[in-house]
Amino acid sequence: MRRFPLHAYATCAALLIGCESPVAVPPAAPPHSDPSLSVEISGPSRIDANGLFSWAAFAFGGSGAYTYDWIVTNQSGKSIMTATEQKVSLRVEDTDGDLLLTLTVASGSQQRVETFRVRNCIGSCPR
Repeated sequence: MRRFPLHAYATCAALLIGCESPVAVPPAAPPHSDPSLSVEISGPSRIDANGLFSWAAFAFGGSGAYTYDWIVTNQSGKSIMTATEQKVSLRVEDTDGDLLLTLTVASGSQQRVETFRVRNCIGSCPR
């Protein structure tokens, strides 16, 4: 027969339950947290001809479900396009000037903002 400290028998007797050994309570598990959210934008950073161009967002981490909010502005700061898809496409002409793509990605309780500059060299760019 195993021997336990007197307080173990006293506790069992006081509760009127039979027990063979004192009960050990395991420590609580740490709370679950999602991996840090990170975002990348892929697409041309320099445009040399009029045409349709695309940029795509790649998100990693977070809860795994992502929302996308794009804002594309021209060099004067005027918003010329917004979108909520993973990929955006835009017809670019020489008169558009340089572009700034601002992407906000959210996943669970996390949010990240990434910017991507596009140099418009249709016609020419200073070297």
